[in-house]
Amino acid sequence: MSTTHPVERGFDTPRPIDLYVENGSGSVRIAAADTQRTTVHVAGKDAEQVVITQDGDSVTVVAPKVRGFFGLDHKLDMEVSVPSHSRVVVKTGSADIDVTGVVGSSKVKSGSGQVDLDVVGDVAVVDTGSGDIHINEARAEVRIRSGSGDVTIDAAAATTAVSTGSGDVEVSRVAGPLAVKTGSGDLEVGEASGDVTMTTGSGSTVIRTAHRGRITSKGASGDVRIGIPAGTPVWTDIKTVTGQLTSSIEGVGEPEPGADSVELRATTVSGDVVLVPA
Repeated sequence: MSTTHPVERGFDTPRPIDLYVENGSGSVRIAAADTQRTTVHVAGKDAEQVVITQDGDSVTVVAPKVRGFFGLDHKLDMEVSVPSHSRVVVKTGSADIDVTGVVGSSKVKSGSGQVDLDVVGDVAVVDTGSGDIHINEARAEVRIRSGSGDVTIDAAAATTAVSTGSGDVEVSRVAGPLAVKTGSGDLEVGEASGDVTMTTGSGSTVIRTAHRGRITSKGASGDVRIGIPAGTPVWTDIKTVTGQLTSSIEGVGEPEPGADSVELRATTVSGDVVLVPA
C-alpha cells in the first residue's frame, strides 16, 4: 500500500563509502562531510518501498520502478549524508542531482535532471539528456556529455572533455588539456593554462586568457576571440573564407627556451577571428 510517511535510515561508516543511488523523478541531494555515519532520508509517495541497504563500505538507495503515465505521483526526494571523499554513482530519470562537499570518483547519469557537483576529488563522469551540468571544482579528470544541456565548470585541474549537442559551455579556469565540442552552442573559457580544442557548428568560441599551449578552434559561422597576455609569443595558422582577422596584440618574436608561448590554429567559414591583449 502506498504511503506518504518519510523514511530515514542510518549506518556506521567510519571510512569513505561507495554510494549508489537510483531515483526516477524528484530529487537527489548528497552531502559529503566530516562524519563517520551515513544517513538516508526519503520523502514522497511510496518512500517505504525504496530499498536502502548497507554491505560493508557500500550503501545502496534504489527507488521502485514506476511504469505508465503516473510518474509525477511517485516523485521521491532523497537526502543522503556521507563521509567526505566517498565515491558516488547516481542514476535518475528526471530527478535533479545536487552534491555538496568533497566526494571522490563520481559517475552521474540523468535523463532530464539538472546536475550540480561541488568538489570532485577523483575522476568525474557526467551524462545527461537535456539537463544542465555545473561543477564547482574538479581536481581530477572530467568527462561530460549532454544532449542539449548547458555545461559550466568553475575550476578544472586536469584533463577535461565536454560534449553537448546544442548547449553552451563555460569553463572559468582550466589547468590541464581541454576539449570542448557543441553542435550550436557558444564556448567560453576564462583562463587556460594548457592545450585547448574547441569545436562548434554555429556558436562562437572565446578564450579570455590563453597563458600557454596549443589552441585549436573549429567552427562554421561563429566568431573566434582569443586573449593573449602581453609579452607572450604567438604562432598562428588562421583560415576563414569570408570572415576577417583582427589583431591588437604586439609581436614579440620567438619564445625564449622554457618560456610560455601560444600556438593558435583557427578555422572558420564566415566567422571573424580576433586576437586581443588579455
